[in-house]
Amino acid sequence: MSFPCKIVASFLLIFNVSSKGAVSKEIMNALETWGALGQDINLDIPSFQMSDDIDDIKWEKTSDKKKIAQFRKEKETFEEKDAYKLFKNGTLKIKHLKTDDQDIYKVSIYDTKGKNVLEKIFDLKIQGKCSFP
Repeated sequence: MSFPCKIVASFLLIFNVSSKGAVSKEIMNALETWGALGQDINLDIPSFQMSDDIDDIKWEKTSDKKKIAQFRKEKETFEEKDAYKLFKNGTLKIKHLKTDDQDIYKVSIYDTKGKNVLEKIFDLKIQGKCSFP
């Protein structure tokens, strides 16, 4: 290997930045929320007040980028399954928590002009029940 190639190879090895274990900025700013296995939990949106200007509130589970609940003005509220309940104030209730409910949840709120007025990220952790000997 020529000297210039060795220098380039060394440079690449020294400045190789691994993305393994990297966390997106979105997740770093997530609100850590704990729920108990088998119980219900409400994901309340901090510093949000429902008003006539709000047209769309959409909740998604980010692991599969799947919409799980949505409120749209003058339309029927969408809830992906019976485990979810979306209240008019934007709060998402997850009923009877299961271990696979542990995920990152994202709520996006839009006004009547289609402008994104608020986005919040929730990192939901599920705490299991302890068994005593």
